[in-house]
Amino acid sequence: MKLQVNFILIGILIVLSGSLKAQKQVTDTLAYLKKFETNKEKYIGKPFSLLLKDLSQLQPKKTKSDINENPGSPLLNTIFRFSESDINSAHAPTIIIKWKPDNSPTTPIEFFEQEHNYRFTISERNFFEKKIVKDIVVAK
Repeated sequence: MKLQVNFILIGILIVLSGSLKAQKQVTDTLAYLKKFETNKEKYIGKPFSLLLKDLSQLQPKKTKSDINENPGSPLLNTIFRFSESDINSAHAPTIIIKWKPDNSPTTPIEFFEQEHNYRFTISERNFFEKKIVKDIVVAK
């Protein structure tokens, strides 16, 4: 009997410790993203990796960049979507990141977008992490 009680207590502790570590699920994506737009001064002029780290409860699923032919500022902005819906859907909550101009090549991101069908993968994460945020706009 004492052994059964110990097993039950250990089971309860394991379940509770797992639920305490679990992240809260985002129920309102737009409201969650608006918090980052409201606090955008924290991210402007900083690497995008800081914003990605703070988006701990919800990571981008899709991404699409606006690429310019101007070599001095080839990457204007990038749309980050947080659902699996079509990248061109007008009804999905979105963060639009405007980038500080730099002259790094856009060929990798153009390739990744086509190769990964606009999914936000490790390759895209690595490409954008060091980019400097110029502005943040949240839209739906």
